[in-house]
Amino acid sequence: MNEDVSQEKSTDTGGRALTSSPGIAADPMMPNLLGVPVKKGLSGAREGDVVVGWGQKENTEKARAYAKKNGLEYWRLEDGFLGYLSHPSVDKRRLSLVVDKSGIYYDAHTPSDLEALLNRDDWITDELLKRARDAMARMKRWRVSKYNQAPFDISAELEEKLAAFKGPKVLVVDQTYGDKSIMHGMASDDMFIDMMNTALEENPTALVIVKIHPDVLAGTKKGHFDIERTYDRVIFVAEDVAPVGLIERVDHVYVVTSQMGLEGLIAGKKVSCFGLPFYAGWGLTHDRQLCEARIANRTLEELFAAAFIVYSRYLDPFTGERVEMERILDLLVAERQLARPRGKRAVAVGFSFWKRKFVHRFFGEAAGEVTFIKPAAVKTFEFQAGDSVMVWGRKFDDILEAVPEDIPVWRMEDGFLRSVGLGSDLRRPSSLVLDQRGIYYDGSAPSDLEHFLKTHEFDRSDLARGAGLRESILASRVSKYNVGERGAVDFRARAEGRKVILVPGQVEADASINFGSPIIRTNAALLEAVRASEPEAYIVYKPHPDVVSGNREGAVPKDVWDRCFNETIRDADIIDCLEAVDSVHTMTSLTGFEALLRGVDVTTYGMPFYAGWGLTTDMIADEPRRGRDVPLDGLVYALLCVYGRYVAWPSGQSTSAEGIVAAIAKEAAESGGKKASGALGFIRKTRYLAEALFR
Repeated sequence: MNEDVSQEKSTDTGGRALTSSPGIAADPMMPNLLGVPVKKGLSGAREGDVVVGWGQKENTEKARAYAKKNGLEYWRLEDGFLGYLSHPSVDKRRLSLVVDKSGIYYDAHTPSDLEALLNRDDWITDELLKRARDAMARMKRWRVSKYNQAPFDISAELEEKLAAFKGPKVLVVDQTYGDKSIMHGMASDDMFIDMMNTALEENPTALVIVKIHPDVLAGTKKGHFDIERTYDRVIFVAEDVAPVGLIERVDHVYVVTSQMGLEGLIAGKKVSCFGLPFYAGWGLTHDRQLCEARIANRTLEELFAAAFIVYSRYLDPFTGERVEMERILDLLVAERQLARPRGKRAVAVGFSFWKRKFVHRFFGEAAGEVTFIKPAAVKTFEFQAGDSVMVWGRKFDDILEAVPEDIPVWRMEDGFLRSVGLGSDLRRPSSLVLDQRGIYYDGSAPSDLEHFLKTHEFDRSDLARGAGLRESILASRVSKYNVGERGAVDFRARAEGRKVILVPGQVEADASINFGSPIIRTNAALLEAVRASEPEAYIVYKPHPDVVSGNREGAVPKDVWDRCFNETIRDADIIDCLEAVDSVHTMTSLTGFEALLRGVDVTTYGMPFYAGWGLTTDMIADEPRRGRDVPLDGLVYALLCVYGRYVAWPSGQSTSAEGIVAAIAKEAAESGGKKASGALGFIRKTRYLAEALFR
């Protein structure tokens, strides 16, 4: 970023931000967004302090007067244009903020920092314009908006209504009644009816679609149209739908001051403005009003760069760190690339009492209220439209045949950045996955992960995020369970020049073996196969942590120990082991994926999720559903950024793969990776259970 643009974003005064707003003062993200500490109360002003308030609200008059009296700068704050992961009524963590020292962008009556920026050219660079083009392309492709709670696709019912009308279509955008951007955008509530009539008159053969604002759908505010009234050639969209999903289906967008007008421009549509939103008056829109203060003509790239890159500032909602716009798009796009549970009610089948205390956190708010039922109740349960079923893995397959065909079934399983500790020790997981097609460990059938890897066209941003996460995992030395004593291991010294192969043991009753390894199904059979294929190699066997702890079955007979491997290692950290070997041979163990991350060759004897993509040597016939080469960073991105679902404990809030990596690395460093046994192990398991049940 060039120096001029950096100066636009600089807010560090060396002082504090004084505010009379309890909301601003209580927001934990504000200090990082503002660049200064926040102090509640208008008193004790000192050199370097500023006063902040929210937009042009009437309750900021006292704060503005205090700033003027004490000779302090006054900053107006407002949500940015990429506002929330979902909707603030669901998740209040904001993604962006604008700070304006001369006005606020939606007030066309007075100057603003954004308007001043657009009236001059000294900040424009080729780099900024390229960033703007790339960002707009991603927003358009993945239907990213200010609020992002809506499903990616419009409903089948609405699609049918729109398809039934064969003529042209136009979109009229409602806003909430009393929205400050209406009054300050030189508009009025009466303009909405005028806009409707104009859309009908200017498009006499078109279907007019009226989009109701999300806040009206959420029940927190009211709009300007009577949706019960019958109009000729007019339909009201009163369902939660991504704005771009509608804009793509129309030729012309009519707004008063809504940001959907800008989204219409990004989508390449004609846009008419009845008020003066910040993007009007620059030669891009058809304006019903003039603004003499806006003296420049701007390209769409320039307008976007000014508003979204220079004027706005962003915060990673999971780490609390200041970031650039592209990082926020990374988070929003990943959430749009795979279907998530959505409905009125999530019917969770057969979950233990322990799991009931945390699994609902991974369903997501869009899944609706959660009802837990026993497996035996499925056959008599009264399912309703809008229900979805949640079940752990491939459990209760026979019972689930009683679920009506129109009720989606989601399968849940442990994720890949789990926690510090073992699942059998009752440690709450930090990561789970949800899959509607199948489940990732079932190599005999499709899954959402497999479908994504098979069909997704990875772009530069996807691969860059995958690469960044992979590098972070390597630097942090994070694995799935993060147990075992850390310390150097020296297999090569004992191998005396021979190839060193690591064979990770697995829990033999594990579903990944039952469904993903049709030929070799035991640790003993795996070791015999490895020895047969590599008779001269130095083979190191590492039993599974759950088997070593005594929690699960999977022991190897003594005669196999004597014949098939040279060394066994139990308590060493898996990462230390991977760094000391040349190759990993496995049925379906996640250790194979962790080896790929570290550039270690991997041979598979089953069909784990990472096999069949050109990254491994596969000893069984290639799965014909796969057969596509996927870059390693694409696999990392698909698995960890898109497929995995993450929750930070004890808060129970959603988080990102990067946030979990940082948290696991910190906790593992504090514990030193040491495990407890005997009485200490029992105490540990009891503590983990108590955390899951009561926190």
